[in-house]
Amino acid sequence: MAGTEAEKRKTVVKTLRFPESLAHTLEKEAVEAGINFNAMANSIISEHFDWDKKVKEFGFISFPRPIFLKVLEELDNEALARIGRDYLAATWREMAEFWFGVSSPERILDVLKLRSRLNPGRLRTRIVHEEGKYTIVLRHDFGEKWSIVEKSALQEFVRKSFLVEPKVTIGESVVTVRFTINPRNLSV
Repeated sequence: MAGTEAEKRKTVVKTLRFPESLAHTLEKEAVEAGINFNAMANSIISEHFDWDKKVKEFGFISFPRPIFLKVLEELDNEALARIGRDYLAATWREMAEFWFGVSSPERILDVLKLRSRLNPGRLRTRIVHEEGKYTIVLRHDFGEKWSIVEKSALQEFVRKSFLVEPKVTIGESVVTVRFTINPRNLSV
């Protein structure tokens, strides 16, 4: 977030000391991931600043996956839609306000992009914006019930932020929202 793209790519040499056991663990993880030690260390440190630190500041908690999935399973579809509409969409807005100082549509879209850093294997976001046409794709690994939550949250976000009714498709692991804004009615 901070710094220009050139500053983000520029590197500096720093020496770090690791306990032997941690160095061994990092080496092993790097080999398993098919990257070098330096790339692994950079990945971990970047993840800390790009997501982990931010969500701790915002009050996220860890939740075991089987329990989370069971909670989803126990809720009816209307309750899930309400959670998306009333809480998840509001959480995205609050995150933008907290992290960026403003909850504009652009900053909320940045929040959605950040979710990919939470767990790129389970949460991914793709946003395409060309000439007033938007496509937002949220991919997850939590099943059809979570798709209901995300669908409602995205609909609420688009309706309130862009003042249009989005076209939504929903699958077991993907929610896609498409909409076009009229620049005369809204500047985004």
